[in-house]
Amino acid sequence: MKSTLFIPEQKTPNFFLPSHTVTWKQDLSQLKKSLSNKDLQDFLTLYALALENPRKAKKGVEAFREKHPNHPEVLNLLTYIYLSSRKVRKADHLIEENYAKNPNDLFAKINFADLCLRRKQAQKIPDIFHNKMHLRELYPKKKIFHISEFRGFMVVMGFYQISLGNREIAKRYHDLAHLVDPNHPGTKILEKKLYFKTRRKTSSLRWRI
Repeated sequence: MKSTLFIPEQKTPNFFLPSHTVTWKQDLSQLKKSLSNKDLQDFLTLYALALENPRKAKKGVEAFREKHPNHPEVLNLLTYIYLSSRKVRKADHLIEENYAKNPNDLFAKINFADLCLRRKQAQKIPDIFHNKMHLRELYPKKKIFHISEFRGFMVVMGFYQISLGNREIAKRYHDLAHLVDPNHPGTKILEKKLYFKTRRKTSSLRWRI
């Protein structure tokens, strides 16, 4: 299985996305810079446990957060755990805190944008992403994006376009999310919003990992 995927330029009369390279390989460079070797290994162990059983990982991640209260990856992981456990208020508070402390972190941006959309505050989205509509423009020095980064951004932009009434543009974002991660809950929720009538109210990105 290939570890990277090249996505060619997308261009229609009302939609443009430059080419992107997406990877399934986890980038540990920032974690290595910000955590000691022991803390890095502890975090990766907690991360793996959270994917398998969020409830079992909860106490460990909360304790780890006490050592690293402002670390975006730790706050993102704890947000995922709270949402997995349906502790929505605690998760939403953490999303706001993370964005306030780490406004340049991509997942802090994505989660906060999702929160704003759930609160019917779509007007805040342009400021969150500095009026950038694709990742290469938002992070010009970054050459490769992880699948979760690419899919997460596509999904939240899809929901943003729906809020503006631009369903055809939203479908383009959904197509790209589906291309890289068709079975992710965020991709499926966006698909239901676009193509199926449903009364279910849920967040587009509550399950971001």
